[in-house]
Amino acid sequence: MNNRHNVIAYLATLAAIVIMSIAAAVICVSISPDTHLAQIVAALGFISAAVTGLIGVIGTFKARDNSEAVSEQLIAKIPPAAAPEETQP
Repeated sequence: MNNRHNVIAYLATLAAIVIMSIAAAVICVSISPDTHLAQIVAALGFISAAVTGLIGVIGTFKARDNSEAVSEQLIAKIPPAAAPEETQP
């Protein structure tokens, strides 16, 4: 997988979190709690568990670069070392 695939996977996971959160809000608003309270609690429990899992998944995404390119960039930033001065007794 390259960085483009990582970004697409990250955005898809983020979209799933947003859609599931909106679905939970719609369930809370549209269904009457007087007759279907048990179903509402079960649905919200399932959605909250799924969102929690997706948040855990989204935390594992990290940017990956070519390690050789990163090493070269870091080496380029290091100033050249000065030769040690010899002291004569």
